[in-house]
Amino acid sequence: MNNFYAPPSQINNGFAELLDQEAIHASKVMRAREGDTLTIVDGVGGCYEGIIRRITKKSVQVEIKDEEHRSRSKPELVLGMGIIKKRDRLEFAVEKAIELGAAQICLFRSEHTIKENVRMDRLESLAISAMKQSLQSHLCNVEVYHSLDMMLDTVSVDNMLVAHEKVDETNGDIDYKSVRNSERTLLLVGPEGGFSETEISNLTDKGGELVSLGPNRLRAETAAIAFMSQFL
Repeated sequence: MNNFYAPPSQINNGFAELLDQEAIHASKVMRAREGDTLTIVDGVGGCYEGIIRRITKKSVQVEIKDEEHRSRSKPELVLGMGIIKKRDRLEFAVEKAIELGAAQICLFRSEHTIKENVRMDRLESLAISAMKQSLQSHLCNVEVYHSLDMMLDTVSVDNMLVAHEKVDETNGDIDYKSVRNSERTLLLVGPEGGFSETEISNLTDKGGELVSLGPNRLRAETAAIAFMSQFL
């Protein structure tokens, strides 16, 4: 089963239109033909079944026959992650976090951040691909913040869990009950080198709970995936 993406602006009057890469993927890669059935998601919870009525060089037009609107599962998980230096590792972490159900991903620059530039066009394309791959209908919003403080002041959540390698794993258990009872929970992972002591102090002052991901020291991207997987 393959899902295709069309934002709400491309779904009107009982028809959905695939454009650009989505149209190429359907008609050229998947070799869809007029009369074939497609599944389309709109990124805001809509899932549509339809029949291809027309294929052009630039678009695939689908007549909608059935539709369903899905709510996000609760709690919504927001992944906050320090920007990783190597692009492939950063993109890997973003992709897998979305597949694991992240509702929002907030990348931030911290005291230990080395990399300055982030290719948002690549991350946005990757977010669409990961949504389709994992058969979700909500598109994860990926954002970049110039500082950890800016992210904390902007993102609205009910509680905050901070992965920290210096927490004793016997005393840093995750409080799953508090997460299940929340609407939105922020999971925080530092960049290479982790959070600074100043940042940890600031996070705990703002209500962050320090938790352990186990005795092994993990790469930043591994920590993000391990953290998200705790809530499958």
